[in-house]
Amino acid sequence: MEFAMELKELLKCLHIIKVKGPTDFPVRGLEYHSSRVQPGFVFFCLGGTRTDGHKYISQAVDAGAAAVVLEKDLDVNGATSIQVPDVRIAMAAISEIFYASPSKKLRVIGVTGTNGKTTTAYLIEAIISAHNKKTGLLGTIKYKINGDSLPVLATTPEAPDLQRLLSKMVARKVKYAIMEVSSHALELNRVSGCDFDIAVMTNITGDHYDFHQNKERYLFAKAKLFSQLGGSFLKGPLPRFAVLNRDDPYFEYLLRQTTVQSISYGIKNPADVEAKNIEVREDGINFLLCSPWGREEISLNLTGYFNLYNALAAASVALLEGVPLSTIKSALAGVQGVPGRFERVDLGQDFLVIVDYAHTPDGLENILQTAKGFAQGKIITIFGCGGERDRAKRPEMGRIAGKYSDYCILTSDNPRGEDPWQIIREVESGLREKKEIGRGYTVQPNRYEAIKLGIELARPHDVVIIAGKGHENYQIFSDYTIHFSDRETAEEIILNRLKNKV
Repeated sequence: MEFAMELKELLKCLHIIKVKGPTDFPVRGLEYHSSRVQPGFVFFCLGGTRTDGHKYISQAVDAGAAAVVLEKDLDVNGATSIQVPDVRIAMAAISEIFYASPSKKLRVIGVTGTNGKTTTAYLIEAIISAHNKKTGLLGTIKYKINGDSLPVLATTPEAPDLQRLLSKMVARKVKYAIMEVSSHALELNRVSGCDFDIAVMTNITGDHYDFHQNKERYLFAKAKLFSQLGGSFLKGPLPRFAVLNRDDPYFEYLLRQTTVQSISYGIKNPADVEAKNIEVREDGINFLLCSPWGREEISLNLTGYFNLYNALAAASVALLEGVPLSTIKSALAGVQGVPGRFERVDLGQDFLVIVDYAHTPDGLENILQTAKGFAQGKIITIFGCGGERDRAKRPEMGRIAGKYSDYCILTSDNPRGEDPWQIIREVESGLREKKEIGRGYTVQPNRYEAIKLGIELARPHDVVIIAGKGHENYQIFSDYTIHFSDRETAEEIILNRLKNKV
């Protein structure tokens, strides 16, 4: 599917400071990486924490860029330059127009929150698909268009990639686009120009303070999704809604950020969609879903109260979209798990191994509390913290791991450009408040060896939690990246243990 549009038509919507060069020629594509520019493309000079797109103008022009959108007053030899106040906003606007506003032709559901975005989006997509509607899914683990998987670029891709993917959904006759919407994406205007129908909030705790600086700015970024629903109750003939967690402390704040109708879900406080008669098991949850549309006994193959909230959020969206309770019941029962989200690694061993993406204090506490609820033996937790991310959460992660675990193995996550030992020392400062080194925890910076140690220590009925990386199949160091999967590693070590046992 090819797109082309006169540059002058793309510029009609922009606040432009200065244009140098012709604008009466067709644009063949949009790009913000100079290495991916092709002849006839527009190149956007994005600013970043590590580099500046303005440095790559000559490479982009050499590759065939016909126009460059920039913020600095620079002479561009060989291409038209368009100076704007904000390149990111201009990129979002041009992307929407270039790809013919695809979100206006889809029912777009955006899911945001600190934890639970991936699982909630998965569950929504499963229910809507079971209702015989064509779907597209964009998220941390998978991009999917009508059943076909595509490479993942980011939790929420940059505006040109996002609009291109949405246009592919339109071409494939997809009706529903379900996407995770990260706080980075909202702050960086990646979803500006995306016309949402339903905005879902899972929860707000705290994350990415390395980027947002503080909780207020993080909360403000999340709230953009709800204010972005606009002042109109309808998109075409269909209503817009905000779906909010009634038990979250920021429920009222987010409710005030949107002008459209809302629906609440919860367990502790009275809500529109509630769970009653809750039974949390090691392998799932049974509960009675109560709503204005009726009641239904639900059996979920995901465990933990955090997954109960995810299921309630997904069910709320489905009920608003007219999906019968019977379909919601069968669709939720059919979801066997989500990669890297409280994922069991079961090869017949007599102890339980769980891989989870938990990389925030709240996420780690959720999975450890859940494990504590059913563990018959000890809980052994293998965890670390990523480098070049919010440092303030590191001691808290240590305290939480120490509080709920019988034994902890502190290791390396994705150190990136930081010294792994410095990260470990910061996490250990909190862990030492709860555990004594040698008796309650040990340090093993090599993640493979840490997982091996945890599995070797496990006895019948113990629970081994491997937290932090979940679905990821890589580990990032300062100047290189290696293939590394917690699940694959655990499987290899468990198999060797079982073989040696025989």
